[in-house]
Amino acid sequence: MVIEGNSLGVTIRITALRPALIEHAELTLIRKVNYTYGRGNIYGGVFPARERTTELLTTVTVPAPGAIPAGQTRVLSGSLSIPTDGPASVRGDLIDVGWSVRCVLHAAGGQIIKRERLIDVQSWGQTSATDIGHPPVGEHLGQVALEFIALSSRVLEPGTPLTGILRVRPRDEISTRGVRVQLVRCEEVWGGPGQVADPDASESEGYRHAEAVTAAVVVGPAGMLTPGTVVDLPFTVETPAGLPAPSLSIGNLHVRWEIRAVVDLPLRLDPQLSLDLLAVTASRQASDSGRPGALDTD
Repeated sequence: MVIEGNSLGVTIRITALRPALIEHAELTLIRKVNYTYGRGNIYGGVFPARERTTELLTTVTVPAPGAIPAGQTRVLSGSLSIPTDGPASVRGDLIDVGWSVRCVLHAAGGQIIKRERLIDVQSWGQTSATDIGHPPVGEHLGQVALEFIALSSRVLEPGTPLTGILRVRPRDEISTRGVRVQLVRCEEVWGGPGQVADPDASESEGYRHAEAVTAAVVVGPAGMLTPGTVVDLPFTVETPAGLPAPSLSIGNLHVRWEIRAVVDLPLRLDPQLSLDLLAVTASRQASDSGRPGALDTD
């Protein structure tokens, strides 16, 4: 794994099964972006369509080993720079971004040998840094008011739990099936290939949306809520050690993370309050060490 903006050291071990002459060797950094968008047809229907692109970002030539006797091994090494101006690794329902390194060897006689290895590019989520300035968004709050009065951080880091306090103020007497706090990943595609990104677009104009609850905890039991009372509910939401995607806002591709409080009401729309977070997939320990990423292949 390697963090965007850093360099990736690559080591290749070549073992000749028979005498070989390697005349040229190169390394290529590849990014593949797949996403689903909405496409309308002449009958007014909308169906999901998939767009796939492959980018050869960087190619570097490394010194070729020349002649290799049968049974002997040669080691090649090189370095690739990971850009910061594009999406890092994403494993989502609508959006998938994969990275790999390809080694190509040109042998005597026109033989070409290729080897490709997947890599994980981590991100600090800086394309979505403004998310932590967004105010909370509530829905269906006519009967109860919700407020996060404490939260350990609005930066979501792998393996670091979020702790806080949810304040519940009922306006009417209501019966609940419990109160929960969730960690939610929201993916949005604002248009298909060649379209201008438009958050107000309809599904027939390319818009698609998907949500996934990554973690959840019940913070309040089922029971009655009485108007005029204030209920403070402490919570701890465990964050997975490996997040599938960082916060992302590039062109028509968007990944948001939020912490969401939900009051579960029978036979009615659930009151909820959502607060955007900034999700990072980069490891602080790897960044602090000052060491570049490394890829060893043979």
